[in-house]
Amino acid sequence: MHIYVNNKLAALKKGTSFEYVSENRLFSGSDGYTLTITFPLRGCPENIAIFGHINRADVAAKKVIFDCEIRDKGFYKFGSITITEISEAEVKTQFLEGRSEQNFDKTFDKVYINELDLGAPPTTYKSSITPANAWYPENSGCKCVALPWVNDYSGNIQNKAEHIVDDAVQNRSHYEWSEDTTGLSWQPYLLYITRKICEAVGYTPDFSKWEEVEEYKYLLICNTLPHAWYMPAFANALPHWTVEEYFEELELFLGGEFDFDHRGKRITFAFTQATLAAKRPVCLEDVVEEHSTEVKVDDDRCEYLESKNLVYKDCDHEMWKFYSCDWFIKGWQNRVVKYNSMRELLAANQGYRTWNGQHHRDNRIDKLLYAADCDAYFVIRPVSRQQVVEWRGKIIYVYYLYKCRLQPVNLFGGRIVSEDEDAEQVEIEFVPAWVDDTEEKYGRVLFLSFSGYDEDTNTTSENDNDHPFQKTHTVSSLEAGEKEKKSEYYDCIYIGWYDGSNYYQGSHLPYPNVENIVIADDWSNFSYAHFSLRINDRQVRRGQIIHNIEPKMKTTFKFLSDNIPDVRSVFLIRGKRYICEKITATFTENGMSQLLKGVFYPITED
Repeated sequence: MHIYVNNKLAALKKGTSFEYVSENRLFSGSDGYTLTITFPLRGCPENIAIFGHINRADVAAKKVIFDCEIRDKGFYKFGSITITEISEAEVKTQFLEGRSEQNFDKTFDKVYINELDLGAPPTTYKSSITPANAWYPENSGCKCVALPWVNDYSGNIQNKAEHIVDDAVQNRSHYEWSEDTTGLSWQPYLLYITRKICEAVGYTPDFSKWEEVEEYKYLLICNTLPHAWYMPAFANALPHWTVEEYFEELELFLGGEFDFDHRGKRITFAFTQATLAAKRPVCLEDVVEEHSTEVKVDDDRCEYLESKNLVYKDCDHEMWKFYSCDWFIKGWQNRVVKYNSMRELLAANQGYRTWNGQHHRDNRIDKLLYAADCDAYFVIRPVSRQQVVEWRGKIIYVYYLYKCRLQPVNLFGGRIVSEDEDAEQVEIEFVPAWVDDTEEKYGRVLFLSFSGYDEDTNTTSENDNDHPFQKTHTVSSLEAGEKEKKSEYYDCIYIGWYDGSNYYQGSHLPYPNVENIVIADDWSNFSYAHFSLRINDRQVRRGQIIHNIEPKMKTTFKFLSDNIPDVRSVFLIRGKRYICEKITATFTENGMSQLLKGVFYPITED
């Protein structure tokens, strides 16, 4: 075995021994690392030339990191080695590789995304661009669009435009900005902002795997601020997350992995499902019999990501009670009307497009509806009403007629793996945006609810009579204070899907898709949107669990091997399939021992 530190061959301590641990990052977020490797210093010029002399200030501050290679026959790892302890006689170190090395690096732990230069929209002047061009993503190179949106605090539609009919016979029309649209505010695309973050910190992105999946290209960050505040820079509307936090949250949302090459200043992305699908199964044949399998039923939680409940972060906007309501679905199972298909559900309930407000025992207006083919629940939701006056003989009857929407519910409920109340869950802080009805003329529109610094919601009013004294971004950041208040208007990132297709009709305005089931206004038909934000639908990429395991059946096998198998592969052991948590190998100056120890969990067979 040879260990090279900064391209120099290091001398090993006589009788040296250390363990190398190869971990599955879906359990720990780490890859490979060693326990302590000790190198001699006294009387060893080779190592003194590498590590220098003792009592170095940078060693005391734990800032010494060296490039390191471990080579032994078929085993090769390249990463970094860090000093953990140093004396006149020897130096103790730890080797880190892959995600383990990435986790140790603190390059981005104090760099905040809302303080970076992430660019700005092409213009904020409505005279500089037509609505059609502002709403078409390719016009900006898929950087941003200026979709209409409602400021929840003021109730005003931002970026509002009016539908102008040019020729009714030829069915020609166009949009013009409304008089009360004084300027434009823009929403950036997720892929664009992620690239800009890489650029701002001096790294080159390789997102080719992201771009290969077409629908991911049009994921839209809906966070934006009113034009009246004139804070057009995209970073202003992002949460106060570090760069490290941003990529961690984005991994959960996309179901992928970002790897940082800090030496080459490069960031690459791959989808976890595709990565694992490309790995060949590993068959362990040389399991050592005298080291019998030890099966433990542990109280400790299994850290395997796929065995945890995955949920969107709770939001306080008006649609969230419809978006995520696992509790409601469970509690109303005795009041569910089930249909085999969505078309069957629509045909049976089309008469409820309008409702007279009456309740009856068998009225489906008060039921929970379910369509099996799309695995979705619905409620009939009144969205507007009109007063009706009728003469019946000599008596006047006055009542309201309600216009109803067939509203999907719990589309964004959690990916529930375990129903145990104490089951661990992981929150995704990229959450579906709020899309809701406005007045009939404009149709459905994106809604945004944001705060000022330190939850000061008064700063959101746009009424000149009660608009507070505005402050600059720099002054607000300064007054927020160090580590005491969050200098942010949003604490999460709202996501929609928008490719510029003409989803809007007549005078209706465009909006990003959030719900993947798009129902016609007259309930005559439906379609699936091109992309789904659902994580509770196991038929699509985002909600599909790669491998179900028995999280309490922690199994240890010892086996013989000339190399360390890929811990991310599926293992075939004694006729059963397993997921590996980690494999530990022992190294001496003579190389790697063939006796390895692995920790595994059995895959649940359907």
